[in-house]
Amino acid sequence: MTLPPRLRARGRLAAAIAALAIALVCAPWLEASMLRHMFVQIPLLLGSGWLLSDTLAMRSRLRRIDEYGITGLTLLLFVSAYWMIPRALELSLTSAAAETGKVASLLLLGLVLPGSLNRGHWIVQLFFLGNFSAMMAIAGIQYQNLPQRLCNAYLLDDQNLTGIALVLASVLLSILWCVRLAPAISFQQIKEESHVLPGTESSLDHLTRP
Repeated sequence: MTLPPRLRARGRLAAAIAALAIALVCAPWLEASMLRHMFVQIPLLLGSGWLLSDTLAMRSRLRRIDEYGITGLTLLLFVSAYWMIPRALELSLTSAAAETGKVASLLLLGLVLPGSLNRGHWIVQLFFLGNFSAMMAIAGIQYQNLPQRLCNAYLLDDQNLTGIALVLASVLLSILWCVRLAPAISFQQIKEESHVLPGTESSLDHLTRP
């Protein structure tokens, strides 16, 4: 049994508000650990924007500036790269402007990303997937291998644990994204094959005969 669109929209709005409230109200506890900061608070902010992106008005506005999904996927790379920098995380703990920028940028990314994934061609998505996953994995390896603390607000053990989580997340995300794209790739191949006109192969064979 499917819910009516109005109830479904209200449910998404309530979930978005709840996720945003948890991310902001519990910020002192979440930001006390690099792992919780990066893998709990940031996904909550991103998810809040994601849940708000399903309104008709929002979809029509974003479609005009992100017709092929490239704008949103590019934003994904820039925003995620910035908030993987330990100094950026530390600055958000001490600067209200940086904290506001973090919340705003992640909400914006969450608003744009669902439509970008739906509109983007699977080849474009794989290109950005490769860059995003490689960036996460490299950052995670650096977190583990460097002997010094990259962020004064967090202990070295927390940094190492976050590095392991980044590498694991990059692998898991790659698998899930490829599983998500598998039906689209198969459909695209079928669609391309269906464009071959009947009799084309026989005509080509006739032309290539000696």
